[in-house]
Amino acid sequence: MPYHHVLAVYDGTAASEDLLEVACNIARSQHARLTILHVRLVPLTETLPTYERGTDPEIDALVARAEQFAEKRGVKAAGAVHFARTVGGGALDEARTRGVDLLALLAPDRDRLQSLDSLGTDIEVVLRRAACAVMLVRPKA
Repeated sequence: MPYHHVLAVYDGTAASEDLLEVACNIARSQHARLTILHVRLVPLTETLPTYERGTDPEIDALVARAEQFAEKRGVKAAGAVHFARTVGGGALDEARTRGVDLLALLAPDRDRLQSLDSLGTDIEVVLRRAACAVMLVRPKA
């Protein structure tokens, strides 16, 4: 199935760079757009803010690092930030809003994965509710 728009969820860890590597390969080979999403969790006691570049240096640096990672692999990517209560909810919101046809997430640590029931709430929600294909990427190490 050809993909036209890939959304990869990125948290700045080495494991999420493994995910970006796979997402870049798919985007490059299929000439698809790549959006790299950072979901910033917000407690229930706080209102959900909106993000504008230049307002938070830490988030700006994270987004810039992700965009540079993709660019070094020959892929022009757009960074995005979504404030949400859960990573899965934020990823689903962005996937719907942007009309992506592939949502890429990190798979849970296989050493802690004992059954499909232990996938994790975020991934379970995404797998049940996503209107697009979902790809789980296992980190290399």
